[in-house]
Amino acid sequence: MSTHTDLRQAVDQQVNSLLEDYVKQLVEQQTFQIQEQITNRLDGIVGDVVDKVEVMLTAMNTKHDLKQTIGQKVNKLVETHAKQLVGEYTFQAQKQVRTRIDEVLEKVIRDTVENIDFAEGSIPPSSIDWSAFSISKQNVQGYRDLSSIEDFGNTVELTILDGAVVAENSLITNTITTEDITVNGNININELAFNAISDRILSRVPAASAPKDYSPEINELSKRITKAESKPHSNFKELEVTGEAILSDVLYTTPGNKRVGINTMDPSDALTVWDNEVEVVVGKHKSQEGYIGTRRRQTVNIGANNKVGITVNSNGTVGIEDLQLMGRTISGGDNVPGHAARRGDIVLNNKVKQGDCIGWVCLDGLRWTGFGKVE
Repeated sequence: MSTHTDLRQAVDQQVNSLLEDYVKQLVEQQTFQIQEQITNRLDGIVGDVVDKVEVMLTAMNTKHDLKQTIGQKVNKLVETHAKQLVGEYTFQAQKQVRTRIDEVLEKVIRDTVENIDFAEGSIPPSSIDWSAFSISKQNVQGYRDLSSIEDFGNTVELTILDGAVVAENSLITNTITTEDITVNGNININELAFNAISDRILSRVPAASAPKDYSPEINELSKRITKAESKPHSNFKELEVTGEAILSDVLYTTPGNKRVGINTMDPSDALTVWDNEVEVVVGKHKSQEGYIGTRRRQTVNIGANNKVGITVNSNGTVGIEDLQLMGRTISGGDNVPGHAARRGDIVLNNKVKQGDCIGWVCLDGLRWTGFGKVE
């Protein structure tokens, strides 16, 4: 607010100083012109009157007192006429001075305002008349000419983000060129566009080759089968199948993935065997490692003589009932063993508690001793 007051005082001071100089100059100039014009005019009038009066007096041979009376009247008329002339020239001078003062005042204000360097923030926005204010778009920093875009919408329809442009509703265009396109909903296209897309896809599909003629192989196999049927208990010495084959609805082979399936037409490994709900596979586990087991959440038992020796649970743990290690048998029991065994055989205590031993070791025959007392 103080900056605005200082500015006004500076303008008033400069205007008053200039006006004083211009008015003094104009008054002196107009006064001199008025005086000169009045003097010239009065001299002419007085001369004409005196000449006419002298002619009259000479003709009339008037006396001295008459001359004096006429002279007084002449002086009065001259004085009255002089006041009238001074009044007329004074009005004209005042009018010229006022006009000149207005011109000077306008010039001083214009020059002062145009040359003033206003400090940033020195003029409050409320003191500016913005009603007729306009800014050219070329004077806006960072302005981009968007004359090619027409906006007739009342709501936001296009949102520009860093790395993405979002069309809020329908997008209508003649051509779309993109590297990748992701559609979360349905694509609705007319029949003409669908046929064009179909034709382009089909044009890229290689033409199907003519099917191989297996007639000679079939004829040869038919002859062998006929010949074998004519002989009881005859067998094929060789059977070569180059394509997919299934025998007795049990053994399935396919040359594509080089896998064999038993009781399945979808083998997962080199050999896949299904027995009811159980799957057993033989194949590759990873580089340089084989795998025998199951790919499903099932238990695999390994045994002999219909007895399970090793059990592999679905969580990966391994169970062994009787383990023979370096010629020694390791088993389990609830009490001190009463059977004969070889020296070094071990029976682990299945019901161990504090004060008991972990197990018993055979000293010879029927002699056993405990080991590993639990304190």
